[in-house]
Amino acid sequence: MSILNLASDGLPNVLVVLYDALARSTRPVARDELVETVAPKGVANEDGKQARQTLGRWIELGLFIEGSEGIELAQRPQQRLDKDIDLVAQVRTAARARALHPDNNGDLWATESSRAADFTKSIAWVLAQDVYRPLYANLEVLERSQLVDGTPPLMQNNTRRSGLKVWGQFLGFLRPVLKPEIEVDPTVAIRDVLPDLLQPEQSSPVASFIDELAMKLPVLDGGVWRREVQSHLRQEALPSLAEGQLSTSLSRALLNLMRNEEIFLENRADTRSGVVFTGQAGVRTDLRFTWIRRADARRAAA
Repeated sequence: MSILNLASDGLPNVLVVLYDALARSTRPVARDELVETVAPKGVANEDGKQARQTLGRWIELGLFIEGSEGIELAQRPQQRLDKDIDLVAQVRTAARARALHPDNNGDLWATESSRAADFTKSIAWVLAQDVYRPLYANLEVLERSQLVDGTPPLMQNNTRRSGLKVWGQFLGFLRPVLKPEIEVDPTVAIRDVLPDLLQPEQSSPVASFIDELAMKLPVLDGGVWRREVQSHLRQEALPSLAEGQLSTSLSRALLNLMRNEEIFLENRADTRSGVVFTGQAGVRTDLRFTWIRRADARRAAA
């Protein structure tokens, strides 16, 4: 089991439709009834094969639960999902939490019954790369050059590489671009979890914020899955980062949120530890901060 083989593991757009149908239902829904609702016979290709595969995969990952009375959401949303943008954001957030959950990544290097480990280790590796370096066509070559000998491959083949791009974009770690390259940018994923870390106008030492962010999104700097993947890379595979220096991917995302005025980063004399961004040419000494503040409620809701 995995999620990167799109032909057998399902698609994000199908997942959104399934989630929406269950969110609207006031009762558990039988499997055949649910599939017929989202992929009617005579309309959907292959009698709803993609719907069945997507449903089965995300039952296994714990987004949906199936009991004697039918299928329902493992956790119902706290707000109404009348707008498409709210629905997609809710599904993205819930699916990402399940994909990165320890239950679905028991053995990150398993080749069978890996649950979401193929996605987790692959996206953690991609997020560790230099975002200013074109990625996609050379991923397999780059992977082989960086992994310690004897380490199982990350994506294994082109099929899983395509799956990484599709799910990486949907779950908020990659930019949704039409060109073949992968553009690493976890801005959307960080924006999704920001309310769990800071209330509007709340401030915090930025080093503490980065630690808490790594708990929420463990494929980012300092996260458990990121550390696990990087422990299997050759010492010379990636440039070493100084204490407090952020990767190019995390630097890019926080800079985007700053430019959008969703967060504000500043320096305070009473805080010793801080962070420094990494840009295309290396350390950005002009972007060194010790404190983070979230925007006010009006901006945060925009």
